[in-house]
Amino acid sequence: MRSIAIQKAGDLPPAAKAAVEQLLGRTLAADEQISIVASPPEPSVQESREEVALNLAAFLDRRAKEVRDVPEEEIEAAIDEACDYVRHHPA
Repeated sequence: MRSIAIQKAGDLPPAAKAAVEQLLGRTLAADEQISIVASPPEPSVQESREEVALNLAAFLDRRAKEVRDVPEEEIEAAIDEACDYVRHHPA
């Protein structure tokens, strides 16, 4: 969950103002607005890929269950039809 705080520099307690000035490396004018946003860390690219892979595997498992009673010849015919369509109707 993301948290956001916006406050005028002049309204900050002295210790908070000093901490913000230290982070920014400069003094703050009293009328400047300070915005602070705290949010959970973004998943790493590796975590995202792993999550996508798990979701894809679950999706394919669900689809496999739906077609388990379809004869293999029908599946092969559908694949051949799709391949023919793609070959003869380029994007």
